[in-house]
Amino acid sequence: MALTDELVSLSLRLEADPGPDPSRIPLSDGQLENLAERLYGESLGRPLWVFAYGSLIWKPDFDAVEWRRAGARGWHRSFCLHMTR
Repeated sequence: MALTDELVSLSLRLEADPGPDPSRIPLSDGQLENLAERLYGESLGRPLWVFAYGSLIWKPDFDAVEWRRAGARGWHRSFCLHMTR
């Protein structure tokens, strides 16, 4: 079976985006700064490595000073989408 435009169109279902979860409270700038300071303190001056995949690879939201190829044995990626609203 080949993936065709026709097959893809069968899976499309338009859903209105209700926006962010109203019960979610984002971190304030101060809370984010405290978290960053805590992570830095716990690192004991060692580099903080972030294992990235997906959008973190091609569009990270931070400036990386070094990149290395890595793997996570025993783990796998899976696209799982669960919408409750």
